[in-house]
Amino acid sequence: MKRKIRYLTALAVLLLLSLSGIGSMFLNAGVPYVTWTQGPNGYITETQTAYLPERVLKLGLNSPEDLFVDLDGTLYICDTGNARIVKVYTDGTTFEISGEPLVKPTGIYVANGFIYVADYGSAQIHIYDQMGSLQKSIGKPDEVLFGANTKFLPRKLTVDLRGNIYIVSEGSISGLMQLNNQGEFLGYFGANQTATTLKMILQKTFFTEEQMNKLFKNTPPSLNNVTIDSQGLIYTVTKADVSDPVKKLSISGSNLYPSQMVTNAQVVDAAVDADGNTYTVDASGVIFEYDSYGDLLFAFGSKETGLDRMGLVAMPSAIAVTTDGRLFVLDQAKGMVQEYKMTEFAVKVHEGIKLYKAGLYEQSEQIWQEIKKMNSSFVMAYEALGKSSFKKQNYTQSIEFYKIAGNKNGYSQTLWENRNKWLTDYLGSVILILIAIGILWKIIKWLDKKKNILQPVREVLAKVTNTTIWKQLFFGKKLIRHPSDCYYDLKYKGAVSVKTATFWYLWLFILQLTGIYVTGYIFNDALPQYMSLSRELLWVVLPIGLWLVCNYLVSTITDGKGKFKDIYCGTIYALSPYLYIALPLQILSNVLTQNEAFVYSYGFLVLYAWSAILFFTMVKEIHQYSAKQAVKNILLTLFTILLFVLLAFILYLLFQQMKDFFVNVVKEVGIRA
Repeated sequence: MKRKIRYLTALAVLLLLSLSGIGSMFLNAGVPYVTWTQGPNGYITETQTAYLPERVLKLGLNSPEDLFVDLDGTLYICDTGNARIVKVYTDGTTFEISGEPLVKPTGIYVANGFIYVADYGSAQIHIYDQMGSLQKSIGKPDEVLFGANTKFLPRKLTVDLRGNIYIVSEGSISGLMQLNNQGEFLGYFGANQTATTLKMILQKTFFTEEQMNKLFKNTPPSLNNVTIDSQGLIYTVTKADVSDPVKKLSISGSNLYPSQMVTNAQVVDAAVDADGNTYTVDASGVIFEYDSYGDLLFAFGSKETGLDRMGLVAMPSAIAVTTDGRLFVLDQAKGMVQEYKMTEFAVKVHEGIKLYKAGLYEQSEQIWQEIKKMNSSFVMAYEALGKSSFKKQNYTQSIEFYKIAGNKNGYSQTLWENRNKWLTDYLGSVILILIAIGILWKIIKWLDKKKNILQPVREVLAKVTNTTIWKQLFFGKKLIRHPSDCYYDLKYKGAVSVKTATFWYLWLFILQLTGIYVTGYIFNDALPQYMSLSRELLWVVLPIGLWLVCNYLVSTITDGKGKFKDIYCGTIYALSPYLYIALPLQILSNVLTQNEAFVYSYGFLVLYAWSAILFFTMVKEIHQYSAKQAVKNILLTLFTILLFVLLAFILYLLFQQMKDFFVNVVKEVGIRA
């Protein structure tokens, strides 16, 4: 969860920089934008320029809406405002398709030697040969399954190798319209799902049918774009607030990309290269590249602000990629095409990815080492090097690489193998050492029985354990077994002191820190380099302090018999199971894999449950409540804490408003002076 929040935040910052133009302060020479990539632990970090602006194609276009590039590098552009198709060859020469029946072409795809055009103006699909001769026009399907009242307003399209056409129709919430090569309707595919919110669940639970009918119907957003890869997998784009604006669809229509891979809801178009890498462009002009697994490789670009700088786009409407990795972005507002080429860094990254996905991990190692030298924060390099080290059974190095890359699955798998290797190498020696220790202990016990050699040790231990401070410190061991009796002793016999209770509060804070530094990587989402001692102290002091104060206040007005000292001492000793066992569990987590996560999770669950029982017993015995009164006291205390938090928040807002007011007054006085 934390990683997802960091990822979303970083992307938001990236988009803000691109929109505001602040990123221009960090530009590489000749490049009007910054390039970003996914760094360690899910953070977005600046990296070398991956794509350079190559040229701008100005072809007299008028509000163009789509483009396509074939295997030969030939561009096909929907010049929507001029009602034509422009074909641009690699040598710069052009060829035009225009006239009837083209009215308002908005989508184009080339497959099987034919040019497929989605003509929104005529509400038809036109199919041309490469010479521009019209072969067929397909209008609204007349099948009953399609629906007589269903509108057919084609905006975008793609075609598979069998000639089946997948159409994005304006306003359709049923997904892609699928037609065969004869224009016969086959069905719908890849529709967005309606979001189910807590509000909707409550409405369905408590509202009447009549009330529900009056509410706005929850319909899924319609698709905005579509493309297809060399394997025949369909990709859809939704320019709306959905969890997955870009989807890679399986045959069954499920999304093969990881959830929320793309976090920007304003994606305009997507393109896929021969290796399965996906390129998206959003309304702000930022281009994102993801590998076939959905991992972010690069993000670059920015919105054109009127300076007509090469590489910046005012209103992107489409993106396409060539077989050699060149990108074309169509600018609808400027009526031109921006072309980008890969840098040496990006070329190496793509080469490394290709070898990596082919399973040639060791062969790709040299390339990834070079990439790591170019950019020590490039996550994919550590992923690949971790896999390569794993294959070579260099588990120690593999663990380090996977840790830097933030790959907990790879880390867990490698830890398992490393642990097995250690057991294979040293288990025999460990067993012999344990046997030797056992024999030695038997000898010592025999000598002690004969000559009482351990008597001095026993006397020292007896003196230590019989001290008041020792009994008070480890009073929790007795309390765990006999909570009711012990809380009686705590309240009436002074079994513990404020000093020893304070020691355990300090130890609780130490456990908060060890949770960051000692807990194993698999179970630890904290980042020690970003740890703030004051913040961690606040996480301990604030909830504990609120509980102590609020419980004392509530107990005072509800006839509770406990003093503040009793609540102070009783609260921390109620946490005895956690105080004693948390650190061993944290240490143990370093040798556990994901398959053994239940040991760690259930271990802490038991500690929390155990402490909760002791906590309840504490409130009941300290204040001399019945069980019902104890529950009431705890609930009232929690409610009071909530009121305190709300009050603090309101005061904070008022303070901020007063601060802003005085700052504005000072600025106004300064201006007038």
